[in-house]
Amino acid sequence: MRTTNATTRWMRVMLAGTLLCVSGGWCVGDPPPIAASKPVFELQDLFDSVRIPNIVVAADGTVLAFARSGRLLRRSEDGGKTWGAIQEVGHDAAGSAIVDEKTGDIMVVCPQIGCLWRSGDHGKTWRREGITVKPNPLGHGPPDGVPAVTACSESGVTLRYGKHKGRLLMPARVQPPKGNNDQQWWPYNYNTAIFSDDGGKTWQTSAPVQSGTGEGTLAELSNGAIYYNSRSHMSVDHRRRIAWSYNGGAMFVDWYVSEHLYEVGEPFYFKYGTKPSYGCNAGLVRLPLEATDGKDVLLFSTPDDPGGSRIRMTVWASFDRAKSWPVKRLVYEGPSAYSSLAAAPDGSIYLLFERGTKGPYETITVARFNLAWLTASSQVR
Repeated sequence: MRTTNATTRWMRVMLAGTLLCVSGGWCVGDPPPIAASKPVFELQDLFDSVRIPNIVVAADGTVLAFARSGRLLRRSEDGGKTWGAIQEVGHDAAGSAIVDEKTGDIMVVCPQIGCLWRSGDHGKTWRREGITVKPNPLGHGPPDGVPAVTACSESGVTLRYGKHKGRLLMPARVQPPKGNNDQQWWPYNYNTAIFSDDGGKTWQTSAPVQSGTGEGTLAELSNGAIYYNSRSHMSVDHRRRIAWSYNGGAMFVDWYVSEHLYEVGEPFYFKYGTKPSYGCNAGLVRLPLEATDGKDVLLFSTPDDPGGSRIRMTVWASFDRAKSWPVKRLVYEGPSAYSSLAAAPDGSIYLLFERGTKGPYETITVARFNLAWLTASSQVR
């Protein structure tokens, strides 16, 4: 079944038969708007006994899977089918990654120590560079004060639209007074972003997102708006915190609580409260427009056990610029935790996540799939 009004810009739920139809001409159950409509799904373990995954797709299509906050790396030159040996990016690499779409360079950015590791050959070799981190109006961001930290947040993006086209923008967190994650400091912690207009030499720390947040994700939509999705350490409703930027990531406004995206409560801190609130890192990516017939399709990943434990790694999809998330599919039933998402122009999607059998931190695994798999047997809500 096809929608008849191709100009409709919002997703419609067809109550008769509970068929979900998306603006621009496709419905759940139909082949999605990507080149390869045959469902694809595969799992491979890439790292053992390390944490903190991060994944990006290079300009030439090479897939880079990072672990240990950007220090360790495995590369795939065939779309995630096979992977090279583990290599070290750098001795002090400790951040998340970004692909500069203007130059093709890949960087692991470590603002808390004032450096980045750069690759000009799609991750084969790396060199260390010093960077300048400028503070926000609170004085936060530079490494010699209260630093901004990209580690544990999602990958950065190169802005494609509007006045700030070409800007490098990365989610980050600030943890006053000295990077401490103890519960008594959560009210002073906040998500933010850092951005660079000179190819990564200089980074400006953005305004705060919301207090009590940490480990953020962001994506630019085709209208130039930037969607920011935050883990919330303090909220007992276990719902993700959302903000938007309309000036290239310098200021985040329009704060609200997600109606559809929840997170876990583990590890259940009660020292200063009566209910669990801690949350989890998450993955986020906007699929390349080449893979979606020019439509904004956002994917989000995190364990699916609201207020509970780190289990059931799941991917959600939004077709209306994050207004709703009607499609989700379970990737792994067992213990699972941090995750990162990336996608290629051919529609291939890569989810790098922590998982195990007895606990969630035994391996870092990559799931390779496409939108056809995600929608073929999804739970439509």
